[in-house]
Amino acid sequence: MKRNKENVPEFDEIIFENRNKTYGAYDLRKRYKSAASLSILGAIAFSAILVAALSFATEDGKATTGPPSVIILMSTPTSADFTPPEDPKPPAAMTNVINNLKPVVSEDTTEISTYIQTNDEIQNTMQNGKVDDSTTFVPITEQVIPPDPEPVVTVQEMPEFPGGPAALLKYVGENLNYPADAQNNNIQGKVILKFVVKADGSVDRIEVLRGIDPLLDNEALRVVRTLPRFKPGRQGGIAVPVWFMLPVTFKIQNN
Repeated sequence: MKRNKENVPEFDEIIFENRNKTYGAYDLRKRYKSAASLSILGAIAFSAILVAALSFATEDGKATTGPPSVIILMSTPTSADFTPPEDPKPPAAMTNVINNLKPVVSEDTTEISTYIQTNDEIQNTMQNGKVDDSTTFVPITEQVIPPDPEPVVTVQEMPEFPGGPAALLKYVGENLNYPADAQNNNIQGKVILKFVVKADGSVDRIEVLRGIDPLLDNEALRVVRTLPRFKPGRQGGIAVPVWFMLPVTFKIQNN
């Protein structure tokens, strides 16, 4: 039975069936075989022409074969004199090192040698701070501190508590503790103190100028010892110690 001839579609038609053939891939696949064949033929022809051109070279109108000649140009030296290098000098002879050098023992006892004393001998030579009467013992003297100048009563600029007199009375009132025994015995009054405001502003030499009772006097002394530094008094622009007086009042408040 003879088969009827049917039109069989190409491979590209089967792949791009029901697809967009206007896309560039379909056109490239259709022209691939012809383009590849043309490229191979062109490469073969170019190679043949290049081999033929390199095989034949002309010189003075004559054809020659073989590889081209190479000419190397050498520059002429400026001077024909050549000084050979000097022969290296031989190394200096090495100094022989003497190993295991033994000390020389001398039997001559007349040679003078340095004698080192023992600790016992040194202690025997020390008497009253002297060693062999060659070193004199010098006692350590205390550093002499010059005494402060005597305080004065009045100066051009009197000492001042930080914040002024009102701040001084406030400080004393806030830090003063009225003794309970003095309150129970109805002891009250004014204690007058004097002290020195030194050149650095600190308080020193606190004394009771007029007291009332030891309970009140001691409490007033305690508060004055806690005073912070004053602005020192000055005479001619120089800080000097100045006497300062402070009254401390103890008064019982009646309810």
